[in-house]
Amino acid sequence: MMSKRELKVVRLLEPELCTRCRFADIADVEMADGRIQRMLYCRRLDCDNWDYGSAEPAKRVELSKGSEDWDDAA
Repeated sequence: MMSKRELKVVRLLEPELCTRCRFADIADVEMADGRIQRMLYCRRLDCDNWDYGSAEPAKRVELSKGSEDWDDAA
């Protein structure tokens, strides 16, 4: 679990680029309204592939454990 950061969910401009990026992981994200969604998590804080205008708050992020999570992205 991540803490001490303001977590935000942003739209990706070209999501397929993230499936090959070494900074990307799959994560379960708890949204501000309590919904849990599986999405890409980016460790690169200066990524050009983010639509900052779409940012919305998230409560919690839990990274997945293995590469098997990428199976449906190929």
